Amino acid sequence: MKRIIILLIMPVMVFGQTNFNLELLGSYEWPTTEGSDIWGWVDPSSEAEYALVGLNNGFACVDVSDPLNPIQKFYISDINSTWRDVKTWGNYAYVTTEANAGLLIVDLSDMTGSTYWHESVFTNPTNGNSVEFTAAHNLFIDENGICYIFGASTTTPGSSPSDGAIFLDVAANAIAPVYLGEWDDNYIHDGMVRGDTMYAGCIYAGELFIVDVSDKNNPSTLGTTSTPNAFTHNAWVSNNGDFVFTTDETSDAYLAAYDITNCSNIQEVDRIQSNAGSLSIPHNTHVDGNFLITSYYRDGTTVHDITYPNNIIQVAYYDSYGGSGNGFQGCWGTYPFLPSGNIISSEIDGSANQSAKLMIYERNFDQACYIEGNITDASNGISLSGASIEILNTVLLNNSSSNLLGEYFSGTASAGTYNIVFSKPGYLNDTLSAILNNGIVTVLDIALQPLVSFNGAGMVVDFLGNGISSVEVVVFNTDFTFNTTTDLNGNYAINNMYEGNYEIIAGQWGYVTSCGNEYISPSTINTITLEEGYYDDFTFDFDWTVNGGASVGTWERGLPEGTDSQGQYYNPDGDVNNDCMDFAYVTGLSAGGQTGSNDVDDANTLLISPIFDLSSGQNHYLSYYSWFSNGGGGWGGGSPADDSLTVKISNGNTTVTLETMTANSPDMGQWNYRSFDIGQLITLTASMQIIIETADWDALGGHWVEGAFDKFSVTNAPNNITDITNQEKGKLIKIVDIIGREVINTKNSPLFYIYENGSVKKEFIIK
Repeated sequence: MKRIIILLIMPVMVFGQTNFNLELLGSYEWPTTEGSDIWGWVDPSSEAEYALVGLNNGFACVDVSDPLNPIQKFYISDINSTWRDVKTWGNYAYVTTEANAGLLIVDLSDMTGSTYWHESVFTNPTNGNSVEFTAAHNLFIDENGICYIFGASTTTPGSSPSDGAIFLDVAANAIAPVYLGEWDDNYIHDGMVRGDTMYAGCIYAGELFIVDVSDKNNPSTLGTTSTPNAFTHNAWVSNNGDFVFTTDETSDAYLAAYDITNCSNIQEVDRIQSNAGSLSIPHNTHVDGNFLITSYYRDGTTVHDITYPNNIIQVAYYDSYGGSGNGFQGCWGTYPFLPSGNIISSEIDGSANQSAKLMIYERNFDQACYIEGNITDASNGISLSGASIEILNTVLLNNSSSNLLGEYFSGTASAGTYNIVFSKPGYLNDTLSAILNNGIVTVLDIALQPLVSFNGAGMVVDFLGNGISSVEVVVFNTDFTFNTTTDLNGNYAINNMYEGNYEIIAGQWGYVTSCGNEYISPSTINTITLEEGYYDDFTFDFDWTVNGGASVGTWERGLPEGTDSQGQYYNPDGDVNNDCMDFAYVTGLSAGGQTGSNDVDDANTLLISPIFDLSSGQNHYLSYYSWFSNGGGGWGGGSPADDSLTVKISNGNTTVTLETMTANSPDMGQWNYRSFDIGQLITLTASMQIIIETADWDALGGHWVEGAFDKFSVTNAPNNITDITNQEKGKLIKIVDIIGREVINTKNSPLFYIYENGSVKKEFIIK
């Protein structure tokens, strides 16, 4: 079964901390550094609980026995690194880093922090050869005292470097581990081991590998599976060993559950997003009994009930970061295994000054309330797949869908009486009421009544009522999307649609795109009127051309995906508001949340409009929104950022620059509205074009170069925005916005036009 559970969070999440069923007991902060991973340790003699926290500049041990008053016991300075990972065996902590510090081994029985070693050379007792690594991404220590070093820069005589897993025995000698073997089939980013089986997150392969490591000299792969977002970060096995859970460390990714009872035929059984659509990135997940405890960078610590792995339900969260989106700030790791039951989490930058932070949480969650059943067609009893189930009035609103057998599995965190809405395209929605209780499975079956389809029709005309041919029309709602094109007389038809509310968008180059909402029934014949002019918010593809020599990061039309670094926005996190759809032109769409991963490199990229005719002799006013961001931080450092974005207009003979943005521009990294009386700048002809160009010419390693362009418009209306007067209100015929939609609630947008006798008289703001 594949399904999505959507968590709706109140908008206040963006601005401050919010929580549900997790209570913050205490915290500890390290100014002027950032945090990385976390682990816990319990002193066997005193039963005191400790948080072991990786920091950019070292390693810290904090006593959290009194969670209201955490006390740092010691701090060990080390080579600066973004990545530091911690695990324990007995009274020792083992710390890896991607800096060249080897393996840090700390004696936790000495709470002065004075007893530690850096080890990088390990002896192979079989042949006496030495194995060396100075940097590694991660590690795990199993119940037998075998330490697995992941993603290491290994040097073994006679072999190439290994970045899979190195096996070290720390049980035999805690401060001088012995090399046992390694697995080199793929790079391992993170993983865990139980009972001689290794569960490896091979991030660049986008796969989970399950490996038999019982013979350390000859490990063998038992099975593999791709993970939902193909960027497999970590994995954790269930207590009974029948299921494994993974994270993908990328924007808007899923937690996923797999049945591994047959490792040669691994089956995904469920997947879930916390705060779906927010672009947040999951990082580390751990199985704690019937719960899955996960760190999300910008969404904090989350808890999911996995009592039934095919029905994962979120039951708690604490959002510790004052922001949202797909950046790499906020919660790095979490540790749920302290005897007290308290959960400790590490914050990369827990406050505005980028200080690292330790968070200590109390559990207030319980098992979820589960609901399941079967959905059928009321007319014939056939099971319905893809039907949606929505439980209303919940703090954590869970949406799910039925599988191929018509079965659904859902639930919520808190007991109560709920209305559950069942829906499927082509069927009448139905709502049932149910009493749900924690830890109890409630069975609720339903039969949906099918709707009758019909053939819809409409027409697109100009202001004189003449039909316009070849207009693109899209008619859609949450259930259906219909794309069509008008015929020679401006008519269009849509077959097999269903009665209901639809968004309707119609556009063609040479006209202003129209978008609005309409209730469509079998008797509806919708007429859309298009104003002549030039407008493009990139809902449709009007054949803008892209060229230039850039190897990546060329102009692409699509949904922008935001990136940022150190408070500077690079890619926009969405298009310009108040247009028809969410598309824009941006330099490189597939950034994956990684700043610079698909920016402009090596040369230039140009975006060129279709030709537009302004030879009528009228005044013409051009407007658009542009975006440019430029920074250092290229892969090789390179020279200071000195790139630019230019917007030019050509009449076929002459080209004039409308704007140039550079790294020093005060409005860099934001959408900027530009408007021009272009007849004052260039001779207007029938062969006008707009050219947008940006480039990265730095050969020393490159800069981060990102651009975007949206909501292009040419009208005969002046662009100076003024207030509408009472006199003008008295003779007003119609108010429309910039794309021709009649305005009803004029407080929603600042920019409108007065239309008299079919002509634009003035651009204004209603106050």
